[in-house]
Amino acid sequence: MKHSNSGAQYYIIYIDDCTRYTEVYFLVTKSAEEISAKFWHYQARVEAQGFHFKRFRSDNGSGEYSNSMFLGILGEKGITYEPSPPYTQHKDGTAERMIQTLNTKARSMMWDANVPIQFWPEAIRTACYLHRRSPTSSLSANRSPYEALYGSVPQIGHLRQFGCRAYIHIPPVQRTEKKFGNRSNMCMMLGYVHNTTKILRI
Repeated sequence: MKHSNSGAQYYIIYIDDCTRYTEVYFLVTKSAEEISAKFWHYQARVEAQGFHFKRFRSDNGSGEYSNSMFLGILGEKGITYEPSPPYTQHKDGTAERMIQTLNTKARSMMWDANVPIQFWPEAIRTACYLHRRSPTSSLSANRSPYEALYGSVPQIGHLRQFGCRAYIHIPPVQRTEKKFGNRSNMCMMLGYVHNTTKILRI
């Protein structure tokens, strides 16, 4: 993909096979060092919530997963590694389908809001955030991945249209014209922050 404002050119997803809860991370390169660092970060977040990995399933990307650094991380934690055979992406169908879903949703949101292409990571991040809160036939009773993981129905009252107009308040000390100057700056809403409901990405 084209380089984003932050320099990212790729993204990687991690999916909980039980709940289909998905996390997305953005990459500048596909190096073993960067992939391992993202996995360390994801693993720390999962374990902080009281969960533990049992298996790691992926495609057979030699530069991404089948290397001594990443396999060392899995071995240290006792995580079973399950790579798919070469040239059989369909064996990792859950991840492949999720990538297609996120790309489709992100592309639709960007076209609808006329958002510049360099903001594609924000669209992918938002698509993932919304997908976690949407009912899915992959789970019983059409629950959302969020509900399956946390046991409660997610709040959705804070959701706004991606790319909509937003205004940021300018603190009095930062105003150049005290009497008749702008009190706010017009911006664009580009998503949400983790699981919060009161913070938006602008």
